[in-house]
Amino acid sequence: MKELLSEIIFSILNGSDYRTFVLATINERFLEKSQDLIKDIFNYKKGGKDWLEKLLQDTKDKSGKENKFKLLWFSGINDKTVKNMTGGTSTREVCLDIGKKNITALSLLLKNFKKTDYQLKVTIRNNGKSVELDEIESMMFVNMISAMRLTIQGGAWSEVGKLTEKGLLFTIFKLLKISDDNYVLVFDEMKKKGLVGNREIDAIVFSKDNKPLTIELKLLGIGNPEIGDEALARKVDLFLIDRLTEMMIKEAEKIGIKVIEFRQQNTLKEIYRFFVSKNIVCKKPAILTENKFKQVVKDTIEQWDEKTERLMVVKKLKELTKMVLLI
Repeated sequence: MKELLSEIIFSILNGSDYRTFVLATINERFLEKSQDLIKDIFNYKKGGKDWLEKLLQDTKDKSGKENKFKLLWFSGINDKTVKNMTGGTSTREVCLDIGKKNITALSLLLKNFKKTDYQLKVTIRNNGKSVELDEIESMMFVNMISAMRLTIQGGAWSEVGKLTEKGLLFTIFKLLKISDDNYVLVFDEMKKKGLVGNREIDAIVFSKDNKPLTIELKLLGIGNPEIGDEALARKVDLFLIDRLTEMMIKEAEKIGIKVIEFRQQNTLKEIYRFFVSKNIVCKKPAILTENKFKQVVKDTIEQWDEKTERLMVVKKLKELTKMVLLI
């Protein structure tokens, strides 16, 4: 995972699009999970009639534990849909009930659907043996694969995003030679305990006179204007984002928020200049070739350990709580 993290952070700091690396992760997981799903369908289809209902009743993972996501995929639905339908509940029993109803409804719809010139029949082969899904089962298979892809896609973006944000901030602080004692990465535990009033703050950097400078980071593009609106309403000191509209950047300036976009060539230098203007002790980033810079980012990420950083935060808090940390 560190290799992927290094590639993503290098791309961000280099002003490139990092999304291709996330898509590669999604595709890799999709292929892996697809094989598991197809294997289950193959084995249960060989069992004869009512194979799908039996499959829903026995959705276990490789360790033998119940796998709710498998149940959802075979039903052609996702967790968010179930929660929206039930007001927030998605227990296995609820998923099974809604899943069966969805399969029945889809089956009736496909049976009554007007015949077209194009039919789809899926054949699954393994070691010289094969099973063939009929037209209705084949369309259900397409629905299953689609549901699985959506779940994997959402999970990967969320996972990589959360991991990257803290690792990216850590890398920025290290590359600018900011002392460990002069910054705090804000983890969820701090927010839950109310140690930071603004729950969207991702980091705090302290100036020479111990004045806190708040940072929020969002790895989202210009197509998400609501993210910009929310960030401006929180009035952090520094808002780091992939891209933001010119109008929002001007609005931020009016209320004293510095916006720095990653989709440019000199992000680190701009962050450095801003920190210097706020009396933050740091050093100007070194001028490096692209390959050398990539290696430096890789070496920095090798030092990154979230568990260690969390322990350091606890230690820092004992000292920082003597100051006014409720921002």
